[in-house]
Amino acid sequence: MKTERLDQLKAPFPAADHQDRVLPGGGKWFFIPWQRIRKRLNEVCPEWSVSYSDPVIVGEYVVVRCQLTLDGLTREGVGNDKAYADKQTYGTPIERAIADAFKNAAEQFGVGAYLDNQKFVIKHMQKQGDGRAYAYSDARQQIRAQNPSRPATRKVG
Repeated sequence: MKTERLDQLKAPFPAADHQDRVLPGGGKWFFIPWQRIRKRLNEVCPEWSVSYSDPVIVGEYVVVRCQLTLDGLTREGVGNDKAYADKQTYGTPIERAIADAFKNAAEQFGVGAYLDNQKFVIKHMQKQGDGRAYAYSDARQQIRAQNPSRPATRKVG
């Protein structure tokens, strides 16, 4: 794969493309929805292809494998979701596991890999004037000031 394409795949997404979810303990995690990742692949490597394994139930989870091929290179990602959701969510557990596997396979090419560094994500969004990042950064600082012994919020799993 050409370096130029890899650089385009790895580039941070515009701030507006980021969504957030609340983590246990009140923190937030900024992420990119799978539809935006698909759009990036369509723009950079329009002849990409994908295949998925049959879903498998492992304990309380449904697990799916995704093979993503770009320019003749294949990378694999595994996705999962609770098979029996505690609350009403969008899509079925299988659909959410497929989306998770797709995002994880795309990350093997560098797509969205920067999301693991949430400090970078917040700075990136703030530079683009995204108020959500400002609000979250301020709230995080207030939580730390009230609870100095508490470690920084991190993504688990």
